[in-house]
Amino acid sequence: MIFASMKGTVYAYMADQKPSTVSDTLVWARYLGEPQKSDKDFDKWATDDPWWGILGTPVIDRGSSSLYAVTWNDDGQYRLYNLDLNSGKIKQGPVIIQGTVAGQKFAENRTGWKQLRKQRAALLLANGALYVAFGGDNPEGSAGWLFVYDAATLALKTVWSPTPSGRNGGIWQGGQGPAADSAGNVYLQTGDGDFDVGRKLYGNSLLKLRLGREDLNVADYFTPCNQAFLDRCDLDHGSSGPLLFNEFVVDGSKAGMLYLMRADKLAKYRPAPSLPETGVCSSIPKCQDGPLIVQKWKAAKGHIHGSPVFWEGPFGNSWLYVMGEADHLKAFPFVNGKFEVSAVRRSTWVPPKPGVASCGGPMKHWMPGGVISVSSNGSAPGTGIVWVLVPANGDANSYRGVKGMLLALNAEDVSQELWRSQGQNAALSDTNNSLGMLARFAPPTIANGKVFVGTAGDKEPLKRWCDGVRPTQFPQNYGVVVYGVKE
Repeated sequence: MIFASMKGTVYAYMADQKPSTVSDTLVWARYLGEPQKSDKDFDKWATDDPWWGILGTPVIDRGSSSLYAVTWNDDGQYRLYNLDLNSGKIKQGPVIIQGTVAGQKFAENRTGWKQLRKQRAALLLANGALYVAFGGDNPEGSAGWLFVYDAATLALKTVWSPTPSGRNGGIWQGGQGPAADSAGNVYLQTGDGDFDVGRKLYGNSLLKLRLGREDLNVADYFTPCNQAFLDRCDLDHGSSGPLLFNEFVVDGSKAGMLYLMRADKLAKYRPAPSLPETGVCSSIPKCQDGPLIVQKWKAAKGHIHGSPVFWEGPFGNSWLYVMGEADHLKAFPFVNGKFEVSAVRRSTWVPPKPGVASCGGPMKHWMPGGVISVSSNGSAPGTGIVWVLVPANGDANSYRGVKGMLLALNAEDVSQELWRSQGQNAALSDTNNSLGMLARFAPPTIANGKVFVGTAGDKEPLKRWCDGVRPTQFPQNYGVVVYGVKE
């Protein structure tokens, strides 16, 4: 079992041995330098204090026994490493991540400089190329970035931005990495930002990229008809990552919408005839997208952060699973090239209405909603399980101390709850048996009859930090909880 921490360390532990001491199952650990300290300039609510080391999920190449990871150090620089998978030794690196697009430099090494970007999306390794994506975190001048390195040498192949010389367009994707198809095309989603195809600005878009010898090119794209409204109201189209299955692609957004298209025929952009210049952002205007949209529908009540997951089940039945903020987990059957929206199944559990008020307002979102994985024995009946990691007692975006809860649902009928981590009959307020504090954007990992869940610490009071005040005490233990180990 390999995992990375925001303290800046990569760990390898024995997965099939229950530890009797803290370190007796440790295989190796590699510290990648002093991590960036948290700051109000990029962590308003202090929810990720005190460190910002390794945030984006590393990627593994079994063929070369390599693990690629990016860490953010306390000098403001991001560094890329290639670690030996068996020993944790540094094979290559560190390589300081830097580059220029349209005259704008990504990073400079100067004292006191605050990095305005976050490497949240998981890394992608495809066809010998390593993709490292960044989200912009400052509305006045930062942009999304995508770096491509040669996996064998860590030499920079190219650097690209969805909004060169523009605003925002961050590649966030709720922690999911870019996706690649068998032809080598790379798919990703961008958040709020400038949009103008003529100027190559692609905020709030789904993009299909193709890597050439020296550059990345936009081979195709889709942008919602109401992108200007989404941008103004902070309803990023790129709040989750793209889902590729068969010949299709699905993407979703903070607006709770899902869009189904053929991967070889994205729907481009059809502007809405008119959109309100001002008004209530909770009332999302409807408009007609281009004819290449196979299907679009309101799939979630709140923002979608956990990327949709697809399962080809028994007897030719297939489902898509998604869980937005403050909503049920939903399963949509896939029949004859479309999803049967009216036949949706829902989980029994749904977050209750918020009850904690702090900093002048109530808890609202139950962010990030559900982060989902599916396990099964192929398509064998009765083996499919939807594992969904949810916040158990609050909004993990603006509160510290939010507990995590893991639900196991019947993948063929998600209204059937099989198990929950806090005890099947425990009240929601009883978080004493919780797995620990919720680690956002980190889906459960299932292997060999076990489920691995990362945590953001063992326990801490539920609290919203306001007015620039930062916490000074933190959990004693951070770790990974393993379910399924037999005594």
